Amino acid sequence: MDFKQLNYFIAVYETSSFTASAGRLHISQQGLSKSIQTLERELDLPLFSREKNRLKPTVFGDLLYGQALRLRDEFQNTLTILENAKKKANRLKIGFASNVINVLNDIEVSIQRFRQFSPETIVEISNETDYACEEKIENGKLDVAFSMGTFSSPHIHARYLMQESIYALVPAAHRFAAREQLYISDICQEPLITSDTKNKGYSTLEEDFRRKGLRPHIAFWSDDPQTHFRLTQKNLGISLCPEHWLPLLSDAYHLKAMPVADIQKRKIYVIYKKNGETGLLLKKFLSFIL
Repeated sequence: MDFKQLNYFIAVYETSSFTASAGRLHISQQGLSKSIQTLERELDLPLFSREKNRLKPTVFGDLLYGQALRLRDEFQNTLTILENAKKKANRLKIGFASNVINVLNDIEVSIQRFRQFSPETIVEISNETDYACEEKIENGKLDVAFSMGTFSSPHIHARYLMQESIYALVPAAHRFAAREQLYISDICQEPLITSDTKNKGYSTLEEDFRRKGLRPHIAFWSDDPQTHFRLTQKNLGISLCPEHWLPLLSDAYHLKAMPVADIQKRKIYVIYKKNGETGLLLKKFLSFIL
């Protein structure tokens, strides 16, 4: 007995007719009748009595119908579970923190290589804040993310990728423009243009100032390089920007860039969930990244 036979039996039971059932199932009446006869032989039980032109289920047919419906529903539910698992297994959700996405050029190449290796995999990429990356890794809404450290959750595994310095941008006529580097004590009273408070870069900056017993004087927040450049050009503040923004700085702005020596470097990590929950697909992806 197989599920095709059960479906045939259910159709005949519900219509009480080989003719109607054959039309419903899009098969020949002769083939359907033969299938029911085979099922009766296999079970060694009569499932229908033939009365004139109508089929009447026997007591055994009634018993089988109830069980057949349950078996069919369980089988369909199993197929749905397997199909959903297949879709999940072939889907990789990647998050990029907005303040690191432009610095990870090699990662884009690695993602392309991974897609060539696994063309059936659907890769979903989203832009997030650092904190959202951490939260979504923990609750399973992302499989892997690229974000700035540090990480507070004990359930997240972080693998170091790279780090970059923080630079101060000032107009060419600014009194600091002749310096080769600056320190927190130099800029603590200056109006500053920093990364958005929603990202860890800002929290790290506050921590650097706090270690010196100082507080930053924040004039503007933005994660857009061009906004930093325009505001600095207008002498509205000193921009504190990551090193990977410097190639975007054109000569037209007439700005001077110099490292801030005692602001800690920004460390960038690839993060994913701990506790053995790394699937085979993610493990393969990480092998292309690390």
